[in-house]
Amino acid sequence: MARICMVLNNFELPFGGPELQAQKVAAALMGRGHRVFIIAKGSGKAPVQETLGELNIVRLNKRGLASVELFWQLFKYRNDFDVIHVHGVGRLASVAVRFAKQFQKKVFIKVTTMGHVFKKPQSKIKELLQKALPFRQQKLKLLQKADGMIAISSEIRTELKNNGFPLPSIYDIPNGVDTARYHPVDLGNRNQLRIKLGLPVDKRVFVYTGKLTRRKGIDTLMAAWCKTSQAKTAGQLVMLGSGHGQQDSLEAYIQTTIKEHGLEQSVVTLGDVANVDEYLQAADVFVFPSRREGLPNSLLEAMACGLLCIASDIGGNSDLIASGKNGYLVPVEAVDQWSKQLENAAVSVDISLQEMAASTVRDNYDLTVTVDRLEKLFNAKKQ
Repeated sequence: MARICMVLNNFELPFGGPELQAQKVAAALMGRGHRVFIIAKGSGKAPVQETLGELNIVRLNKRGLASVELFWQLFKYRNDFDVIHVHGVGRLASVAVRFAKQFQKKVFIKVTTMGHVFKKPQSKIKELLQKALPFRQQKLKLLQKADGMIAISSEIRTELKNNGFPLPSIYDIPNGVDTARYHPVDLGNRNQLRIKLGLPVDKRVFVYTGKLTRRKGIDTLMAAWCKTSQAKTAGQLVMLGSGHGQQDSLEAYIQTTIKEHGLEQSVVTLGDVANVDEYLQAADVFVFPSRREGLPNSLLEAMACGLLCIASDIGGNSDLIASGKNGYLVPVEAVDQWSKQLENAAVSVDISLQEMAASTVRDNYDLTVTVDRLEKLFNAKKQ
């Protein structure tokens, strides 16, 4: 039995992809008899200590002191865990590695998004400072002391390799989907779900799930939808999620675009919902125009439900979709090409692509596969 402390940069509602994945994995591990609890950076809006189901959460709510707080909480609970599983490669990961080396704990770091080992500087001055100062190399050397780095996509594996992480320390463990919950349904059940959810039975239903932010490419999606004719008349775009708490939120932009272009009948925004699986099973097409990802949970869930998936041609998405075989990949920000794909999907949907999408996830990305690999990693003897 492993005793695991998960460390996250956030674990407050509404959950994003990393938080949802951590919650699912924690529940699955506990279901197998392992002990798991979470320490997460907090905003102060959620309680310092909370229990969700059987999962205990400790939040680092002192603003600006998350690193200090994490070290203290790890020390405080040091007798309750043997493994630290960090989600993300920021400051908390560095603290976790230092603690693990000092107190003989195993530590594994999951890289959740491409480009996060070293974030690209936002200005030329910051770029010059990054090159001149030793912090980059110091961070690298520290992270390389971890017992392992978990790459959820081939692009992240390459990023780790290019930054000097030895190949034996890189473990390929993708995000996983609960395929018992996310699975295709037949036409009769799909129509019943549409009636239940208030969706049109006689239209092509396009759906997006995720944060309503610029990083997720929502501006590209809205611009492309505005340029369609068939999709707007024969289809409906259902957007699930919010931009709450995100600096690049596009919620206001979406509403302005809907009003300015008269899209009230063809675009529906429903905010965060608990029954994402039902909306996916009720839909025909999933759209995902994101600019940067790790291995997106939203796309995995949509594929598992057998939707025709149209996604941006970026790392993570390209791990899942072979364009023309189990979905379509479209260049990032290519509004005209996005509009064309939306129009094509409004006219017809290739059932074979939908079936291949569901098969891809069922055979390779079931949550049990992810948990099996993590369980093996956590239980391995410390070298």
